[in-house]
Amino acid sequence: MANVTFDIQWREAMMELLDQLEAENPEDPTLAPRDLAEFSCIYIKYLQIFKKLEECYDQMVHPQKRLDIKKALEGTIGRILEIKSWMVKLNGLNDCVQLDDILVDLKLAPDVLEIPTPRYYVENRSKELDDRGKFLDALVEKYNVKRPREDPIKLPPPLPEEEAIRVIQVNERGRQGRERARIMREIRRQQAFEEKIARMGGRSALSQEEAATRMQAAARGFISRTRTKQITEAELVFIGMKPPQRDPAHDPQIKEQRNLQRRKLVQAENQAEYDKALITLKTKVREMEGQDMRETIQDRVNTWFVENRNPDNGEYPDFPDEDEGGSKIILNPVPKEEPLDEPAPDPKAKKDAKKDPKKDDKGKGKKGKGKDDAPVEEKKEECPDYFVKLIEGSVQDYVNVWQDRDESTNFFQKYDAELVKDSLRGVVFEEVRVDVDEEMRVLLQNLKDMVAAEKAAKSGKKGKKGKKNKGKKAKGKKKKDKGKKGKGKKDLTADRSMESLYAELVSNNIIQPIPKAKVQDYLGGFNYLGATLEKASIIPDPSMAQVRQLVSEYGILPMASRELHEKVPWVKTMLFYGLPKSGKTLLSYAVANGIGANFFNLSPRNTDGKYPGKAVQLMIHMVFKVAKTMAPSVIYIDEVEKVFISDKKKMKEFGGMEPFSRIKKELLKEIKQLGPGDRVLIVGNTQQPYLCVKKDEKAFMDFFQKHILFPLPDYASMRLLWPGLVEKHGGKLTYEFDLSTLAHIADSYSAGTLNQVVRLMLSDRRVEKLDRKPLTVKEVLNFLCKFEPVHKDTDQALRDWTNKLPYRRPKNPDGTPMPLVPDKKKKKK
Repeated sequence: MANVTFDIQWREAMMELLDQLEAENPEDPTLAPRDLAEFSCIYIKYLQIFKKLEECYDQMVHPQKRLDIKKALEGTIGRILEIKSWMVKLNGLNDCVQLDDILVDLKLAPDVLEIPTPRYYVENRSKELDDRGKFLDALVEKYNVKRPREDPIKLPPPLPEEEAIRVIQVNERGRQGRERARIMREIRRQQAFEEKIARMGGRSALSQEEAATRMQAAARGFISRTRTKQITEAELVFIGMKPPQRDPAHDPQIKEQRNLQRRKLVQAENQAEYDKALITLKTKVREMEGQDMRETIQDRVNTWFVENRNPDNGEYPDFPDEDEGGSKIILNPVPKEEPLDEPAPDPKAKKDAKKDPKKDDKGKGKKGKGKDDAPVEEKKEECPDYFVKLIEGSVQDYVNVWQDRDESTNFFQKYDAELVKDSLRGVVFEEVRVDVDEEMRVLLQNLKDMVAAEKAAKSGKKGKKGKKNKGKKAKGKKKKDKGKKGKGKKDLTADRSMESLYAELVSNNIIQPIPKAKVQDYLGGFNYLGATLEKASIIPDPSMAQVRQLVSEYGILPMASRELHEKVPWVKTMLFYGLPKSGKTLLSYAVANGIGANFFNLSPRNTDGKYPGKAVQLMIHMVFKVAKTMAPSVIYIDEVEKVFISDKKKMKEFGGMEPFSRIKKELLKEIKQLGPGDRVLIVGNTQQPYLCVKKDEKAFMDFFQKHILFPLPDYASMRLLWPGLVEKHGGKLTYEFDLSTLAHIADSYSAGTLNQVVRLMLSDRRVEKLDRKPLTVKEVLNFLCKFEPVHKDTDQALRDWTNKLPYRRPKNPDGTPMPLVPDKKKKKK
């Protein structure tokens, strides 16, 4: 693709952003979006804009354009998350908002809802992540730590000897019977041929001409069938029912991929040139314009000295501290608000207030009793709009700088020196202002000393030096700071470096290297009947496409930067729950890989025997300290329900050297201290959330802000899973493969089980033979029957627990979900 392609795409995205701003804030307030359907349309439109901007930022070569695109991109991401949080509130706290009917009305495909992981999350930190990866690999080799691997294939236990012999005997008898029947067919056919020849007097059944005619007919039939098959395949390719077979050397998709990779190299070169130009041009701006800036600031400050000098005693005002802004207050004074004209006080009202001062106080707490008491209007909660201003600013920057800019001569998309200078003038001005502030503080102190000396000379006393006062102020500040530090939490590892803490956690296998994974590796389809089921008062399970969407929205998008994380609706804790081998661990790895995060494994079985007794406090402290300092970070807890179980009998059944719930207390303390900008995400995985009962169940549910169910694949997901898994393991399904039948037969099997089936089936030797002998449904079923489907009781137990979640519970009159465990105090009352 050419540079113009992405310029046009950027222009379209910015114009669409402008249309979105007008749609959200129309001139007529009655036309503003209010219900869930209207916000859903806006949400879908922002997703489309996000994909365009993300692709532009990834492939744009011009370094200054990329800076402006990034502002618009992060503003769009923030707006998507704001609208999604508001949609969840409108949807009764259900995170899975069904948008299938909206897509039908807008004539859009479900692919619109797929949220790609922004590539710049990792690419902009590539050097940092490479250095950290090398350091981690060195520590893993040094301490001989085991890396997480793919789960081994677990087949059913072998049969008892007697039953195995019986099965072998039955199969052998069947084989012998089939072989005997084949031989008998051959004998009968040979006998029939001999009898036919004998009837014809011993001569051959066909003459030479007849044999040639039959051979020609067979050859022509074969050629015709082959030609018809080719025409049919070409027609299917033309209407989009079959993918075309292309030569890899001339495949346009492969050529486009190579072109995009080449653009990334050019992008890196232009960015390096731009970074060097920032240093050289900054010195030039300082040399050429720095003196004029200095004189301007000095003149304004001198004028301020003269204007604010006390005419009575001749003293000069104090110069503003740097914490207050320094000379910024002088250069950009805050406009004073003019006092409003208030009506003159009524003398009768004063007398009444003097007579009965207690009456008003008594009436404050009562509503509607006084004559003049007006009903207090409650403010309606509205969708947050912090990122609307950022989007408006990015659109305005585009219109002012890039919309009408002629770049016909900038073929290689190099940086623009004049734009660089314009962006650096503010930076240089700020540096000059800080230098001038220091000089003017010294000058002002000298003037004050001179004034004090003149007064002292007239009165015959020695003047006080300003340094003593400074010392007193500084001491007072120090005391305050000490008092603040004393209130904070005690640092158990204050005397240790971050490298030593990181190495210790790696040696204990708490910080782990994880396999590469993407959110797109979690294959699955879209639910096309979600809205229809909701209208019938049936809450559907989230589709596998919705699971990908939720993980991207809550786990990946808010982690772009500290500034974005501070403003967006962010999540501390997420629970992934579902049946065994349903993809929970895969998406936990995908979140960490998508944001380039450190991966901490605090699973009870992984930490069992490490930091025993009271040392668990040190372990949790180290984990969160390193996680915050080296953010973004993902803290993973497998079998998390066992952390919240307080029943000692159950805890003994789990085994282990230490009780699994020992980290609960310290974990709750540390999570309370997580704030916006820390970029630490706790991901809990569980197959049996229903093990927590009574008070443990409430604490377990309340600990997690988001609960994401990982469902079994339905028919639509099966249609995507089988080809995807076969391709992942080196194979490929032919067009003739009966995928529909296999999707129906494999019902009630989890995605992880299907993955194990394909791994077992596609050995290296079998992959080599796929060209000659393609896969068949019968061959897949021979391997599928070795694995057991999910039991219905297990699935039902998960569904019963899901019905206890807040969005599934009955609602109070004010719309809030009823509590899970009734309050004992209220019962007594």
